[in-house]
Parts: sequence; structure tokens; C-alpha cells
Amino acid sequence: MFDLLIRNGRVVSTEATVRTDVAIKDGKIVALGLFDDTVTATRVIDADGKYLLPGIVDAHMHVEAPFQGCFGANDFFSQSVSAVFGGVTTIMDFTNTFPGDSVKVQLEKRIEEMSKSAVDFGVHCKFVEAPEAILKEIPEIIKMGCPSFKMFMTYRKEGVMSDDETLLKIFKLAKEHGGLPLIHAESNAIAESNIEASRAAGTLGWTDFAKAKPVLCETEAVSRAVLFSKYCGNALLLVHTTNEPSLDIARTAQAEGHPIYVETCPHYLTLFKDLYEDEARGHLTICSPPLRTQVEADALWKGLADGSICVTGSDDCTYSVEEKEMFLEKDADGTIIPDFTKVVNGLSGLEVRLPILLSEGVAKGRLSLNRLVALTSTNVAKLSGCYPQKGILAPGSDADITLVDLDREWTLSAETLHNNIDYCLHDGLKIKGGVEMTIACGKVVMEEGQFKGKRGEGRFLHRRIDEEILSGYAL
Repeated sequence: MFDLLIRNGRVVSTEATVRTDVAIKDGKIVALGLFDDTVTATRVIDADGKYLLPGIVDAHMHVEAPFQGCFGANDFFSQSVSAVFGGVTTIMDFTNTFPGDSVKVQLEKRIEEMSKSAVDFGVHCKFVEAPEAILKEIPEIIKMGCPSFKMFMTYRKEGVMSDDETLLKIFKLAKEHGGLPLIHAESNAIAESNIEASRAAGTLGWTDFAKAKPVLCETEAVSRAVLFSKYCGNALLLVHTTNEPSLDIARTAQAEGHPIYVETCPHYLTLFKDLYEDEARGHLTICSPPLRTQVEADALWKGLADGSICVTGSDDCTYSVEEKEMFLEKDADGTIIPDFTKVVNGLSGLEVRLPILLSEGVAKGRLSLNRLVALTSTNVAKLSGCYPQKGILAPGSDADITLVDLDREWTLSAETLHNNIDYCLHDGLKIKGGVEMTIACGKVVMEEGQFKGKRGEGRFLHRRIDEEILSGYAL
């Protein structure tokens, strides 16, 4: 007898869509097939007309992460609640590492902080400097199941930037020990000099923020990171890529067989820099890299379809209106005085990533459903080192399942989301396709619009990245 039997659904992989039943026991998928009525289970779910996707993996989010004087609107439990409404069954965040910190100690703290999650979780280690004591921690950190490293090429004044020497040292050790660096690619020299020029000129409006970090700011850093990666021979993941010039640099490296992987995020596909022109709400859209234009978004959609962009992440960094405004001054009438340097960078995206890709991607013919599975689950699991435990519906894999209705029509708004804030940057966006049920490790954690999970049920994932991913472009 099975614990759970899902009948009549269409199981989606990167290769095919097959009508089949799914049998689950002890948190694992144990069989797929068309079972007769003699097969029984504690609970049977009829998924006729619905599609079963491998549980969505979000390997790029920021929670309980002090930055620019703010902490964020969620803890790991409340964020995991938001996650399951978006079909997400695995989340990954980063250590809170600052100069002088032991990365290993910060990793241990982060695992404890994330243990509140209702779904399984992994941790990326953030490196900001590379003294000998930190470099010696890398092999041990990888053995602890955390083979992915985050590095920022900007935010020097905030204390989280990795300089070029640090990048090279970490890249070389990643190559030696089986690690994958994740790079936030923005040129600190370009961004910082532009910001100082804006401050001196008193041009600190929301639109000036986007001007301070133009496409070239990102492309220069992407070029430098890719060249360093070629020199060191390591694999690299370029996170939240926003434009075609940066993507073309990656494409060239991929064509040469070099393992340069590219991620983009839903806000760069659907939100544009004209939002900064709204003086009353433009500050709510400040994120790094900045929002771009429809032209850049069109290039990203093409990259998602042709494979040069192999994964998506939310880069969720959810701040309340209060946090977005907490350092801003107001005039005598109570109107905000614009100053982009005083606004914390970050947008919400965890819960809307799948719905946006279903609606703007699949429903509009930009992506196949199979390609969507690769971009939101399978490829993410492979790059993160938790495949085939995650990222596929197959015997022996965790029973993480996102059940979707491709015909469901609804509208995004603050009221329809569960991200603990009272605004939605996609407010009014009509969506076709939605999550009907989310199953994590064989347990129904969301159904009929209700959270069914439990605080602390998520498990820490011990990950190891396959050598095929690290030695040559494999996606």
C-alpha cells in the first residue's frame, strides 16, 4: 500500500510529457505507471487534466540577510510558506559573511537559521575575502555539502565585495575541489564612480539609479569574470543576467565548451526601467542590477528558449515599504525626497517566478512546458548538486511535485500573494496557469489555497556537483 497515489496526471520532464500515475511511499517516488484499481494508497489524488512538474527549486534568494541597514520582511519559515504557494519545494540561500568572519562558522549558523523552513534547503557560502585561514576552509565546506560559493563584484562600501585577487583564489580552489562560484557581476568601479558623480550633482532620483548602473556596468564585470574563469579553468554561474551583451559573452564561452552557466530572473523579463519614473513608488523597484527595457527582455526570452540561459532564480529579497523608505527624508508636506543611495536594493519574486514563466513563457508560446521544467527545476538541481534527488519525477527521487493547471486564469496582486508585504510590483498582471497543489517529500504542503506544511519540516541538503557540470558546458 502506498502513502500517496496521484492518478491521471501528465508528468512533465525536460524530454517528454507522459500521462501516468505516480506512487509515493516514505517521501520518495517509488513507481510510475498506469495502475489498476487493485493498487491502493492512504490517499488518492485525481490529477486529470493537470500537469505534474518536478518540485520547483529556487537556488537564489535572500532571507534574514542584513544589508544596507535592513533585514527583510520574512524569516525562513514565512518565506517557505510563500514558496509553496509558488510551487517551490527546495530553497537555497547564502551565508551572512562579512570581513573577518569564518565562512565555516557562518555556514553552521545559516543551517541553523534555515532549519525553520517548511521545505528542504541548501546553503551557498559567500566569500568576501581570501586570507589563508579562509582558503583552508574551502575543502571542508565542500565536504559539508555546500559546493557553491557566492561572490559580489560590487558593494565595496557595504563590505561584501570580492576583489579580483579574491576571485582568482576562490576560482582556483573551486576548480581543485569541485566547487561552483556564483557571481554577481557589476563593475564596482563604474557603479561607484557614477553614484559619487550623482551625489555630487544632486541627481539622485529613481531614474538616476538605473543610469548609474548601465548595461556596460554589468557587461564589463561579466567579461572579467569569464576571462578569470577561463584562466583558472573553473565552472561559473552568472546570476541575474539582464542583457544581450553579457549573454553574448557567455554564449561565446559556451560554444568553446567552457562551463559558463547563466541565470536570469522573472523581474528582468516582465518589469522595466520606466517604473523608476513613478516618483511615488519608483523606489520600491530598486534592485541590482537595475531593471532594463523590453529590448533586453526580448533577448533574455530568446536566451531562455535557445539554452544559453539554462536556469532561472527569483533573487527574492523582500522588503516592506517601511524598510524601503526607512532612510529617506521627507519634505514639509510629507513627500519623499528622492535619494536612491538611501534605498535598500531588492525585489520580491519567490512566489511569482513559476506563474510568470507559465503565463508569459508557456501560454504565450515563448517556452515549451518541458523547457520550463529545465529552467525552474531540473537544471537548477543539476547546477546546485542535488540531482536526481531533486529536479525530476522518477523512482528513487524525493516526492517533490508541483501540480499545475495550465488553464487557470487569475491576476497578480498583493492580496493573492503570501510574501508578507502589502504591495506587488506585478499588480494587475493577468496570469494564465497556476499552482493547484504542492507536495514536498511526499506530504501535501499546499492545496486549495491553504498552507498545509509545518515549521521545521525542511531538511538540510548535502550537495555534490557532478564533474560533468564542472568540467565542460553540460546543459
